[in-house]
Amino acid sequence: MFKELITILIAMTPTLEAHGAILAGIAFHFSIIKSFFLAIIGMVLITGPLLLWWRVLSEYFMHRVYLINRFMSWLFSYTRRKHSDKFENIDPAERKAHLLKAIVLYIFVAVPGPFTGVWGGTVAAYVFGVPFKYAYVSLVLGAVTVAVLDSLVIAGAIKILGFG
Repeated sequence: MFKELITILIAMTPTLEAHGAILAGIAFHFSIIKSFFLAIIGMVLITGPLLLWWRVLSEYFMHRVYLINRFMSWLFSYTRRKHSDKFENIDPAERKAHLLKAIVLYIFVAVPGPFTGVWGGTVAAYVFGVPFKYAYVSLVLGAVTVAVLDSLVIAGAIKILGFG
């Protein structure tokens, strides 16, 4: 049970996420399926709190530190000024704009790369103002997608290299 908990905790870390959790599960002699599901559990558990955390953290520091207030105000105004027209002018209905943001967020998280996991996705969701329910679903689906891709690559590497 301790090794399972370690695997889940690795999935919750900002840089390792699914990649590290699946590899850790393999190192603990778990099956690829068990490693996959433990990675998903860890990423699903951290997504909701992170989405709420960025708002609380930024509001806390914006009210207490002048330089952070200036930076965050600039970041939000710049981001929304530079990119909101790409989302808002598509359809006057706000729901479709949020849906498009959610699709972009899913793609951002689902593509394996540096800073494109759940942690980076929650920051992007906060900066772009994606509503919680859209962001949560997009992030979880993106996390599942990247975990599937990682599992397939790792299983293939194990098969090719003859470790299994």
